[in-house]
Amino acid sequence: MIDEPTLATLLEQARSLVEGGKRLHAVQLYRRITQEMPTLEVAWIELAEVYAEMKQLDAAEHALLEARQYSRDRYEITFLLGNLNLKRQHYDNALSYYNVLQTEEKLLPARMRTHLNFNLGLIAFHRNNFRLAEDFFRKVQRLDQHFPKINESIGELLLRRGAVAEAVGVLQTGVKNDTYSWIGHYLLGVAFMRLYDWRNAYEELVTAIEMDPKEPAAWQLCGEVLIALQQLDEAEQYLRKALELNPHLTDAVANFGSLLLKRGDYQRAREFFEKALELDPKNRKALQGTAELNVATKLQP
Repeated sequence: MIDEPTLATLLEQARSLVEGGKRLHAVQLYRRITQEMPTLEVAWIELAEVYAEMKQLDAAEHALLEARQYSRDRYEITFLLGNLNLKRQHYDNALSYYNVLQTEEKLLPARMRTHLNFNLGLIAFHRNNFRLAEDFFRKVQRLDQHFPKINESIGELLLRRGAVAEAVGVLQTGVKNDTYSWIGHYLLGVAFMRLYDWRNAYEELVTAIEMDPKEPAAWQLCGEVLIALQQLDEAEQYLRKALELNPHLTDAVANFGSLLLKRGDYQRAREFFEKALELDPKNRKALQGTAELNVATKLQP
């Protein structure tokens, strides 16, 4: 057994190695510490974190499982095991750990209890159980109304079930609490589009673009909004930028076809609709655009 001053020194050395990018050396030192002092939970946790940074997720899980054998308070280790499996998209495994914590939820620290419910919501969301996900997220909101991005998470679920007006209110609260929330402004733009409130949609999407100009989805939606506003030249600039960022963004390709259709360039419009349908044969915008194009060409003299 090593004494406490030596132990503290070794921990600091291991942390310095991690900060210096020498993760393999850090792992060796952490392994020595855990062998000498297996009940030192923080060493196991930091070892698992280093493995995770190295993308060695099996090793990270093994370290946490070892830690669980020695830990007197298993809540933290069990929670971290759930989180690791959630990150790996092993949802059944994650639930097996989270369910253990749920049975004693009232005994958990407030922070862990809130994050537990948020993570359960994420699992429900990824399994397309949106109603259950919303229930978990609303519980998170009751536990901590300032939990990061909780309004945005609820807003997205409200949009999915068509409660658009309610979503607008929730998302407006979200961007009020966090002015720099890209996803908040983006989703609020989507919500205003659903209400055909093109001006407010444009303002929110432009704000999202200013925050992250490398995200093609916002450029694409801005182009769509400007088409609805009959501002075709400006719409073209946004759609071109979206396609520059992602040439395979199907909705941007289809919307460019709609833009050309409105300009009467039927041949190029058809080319864009066909390209969009090659990318996604069920794309609603491309199918609708093709139908409108067929009607328009039949009406030609």
